Amino acid sequence: MRIAVLGATGAAGRAFVPRASTAGYNLRTDRTDILDRRALDALVQGCDAAVNLATSIPKPGGRGNWNTNDRIRREGTANLLSACVAAGVRILVQQSVAMLHCAADDRPQAEDNATEGYSVLASAFDMEALVRAAPLDGRLVRGGLFYGPGTLREEFWLEEVKDRAFRIPGNGNAWVSPVHVEDYARALITVLERGEPRAAYIACDQAPLQLRELYARAAAQAGVAPPETGGEHRLRSFRVSNAKLRALGWSPLHAALRP
Repeated sequence: MRIAVLGATGAAGRAFVPRASTAGYNLRTDRTDILDRRALDALVQGCDAAVNLATSIPKPGGRGNWNTNDRIRREGTANLLSACVAAGVRILVQQSVAMLHCAADDRPQAEDNATEGYSVLASAFDMEALVRAAPLDGRLVRGGLFYGPGTLREEFWLEEVKDRAFRIPGNGNAWVSPVHVEDYARALITVLERGEPRAAYIACDQAPLQLRELYARAAAQAGVAPPETGGEHRLRSFRVSNAKLRALGWSPLHAALRP
């Protein structure tokens, strides 16, 4: 199978490309601008599938721009879908975010539970609508909060707990569902190979964490006392399940800040 890959140089892309190559896929990974429709036409021509990992999400202490990310999710996804349809590409595997499952956290949320787009996630909500409406087999892989190589996430958590002024957001009871980028890359391949047509899948660690527990783990690794609560919320609580993806034979190999 020949696959066009958008965003091959990002954290998820750098984890996906070598695994997909090892699995025997023929990859096209040109650094194509997803906002350039003409370039996309050339990239996807003759391909059987496309994997869209293009983002400009700001990393902790790193690059990225939310406004550019909004354009990539909205305009870029629309461009790619049009190019795929015109070229006869049958399957699109689209990166999305499990943070959209923030309507409730009384139990781990599944793919058919409500999603909400808010703030910088509004464009992810719109992007999913574009994929669902397109006349091809669009499969969504909603990743949890990325950590692992290239994300700087663990380093950021450790810096936070070492900062005596840092406070855990709220009362520390909000949920977060992380996913290691290598596990996410494996999830993309699983969904490409065995996923149901036009379906959504959540890729996350086996167990969501409350912020209090997450920062307790970070503090233990840093050798400092756990921070106090009372900080400002940066992300709405989201608690999700990976059961649907595990039913395809995938399972996470990592756990965030494993004690």
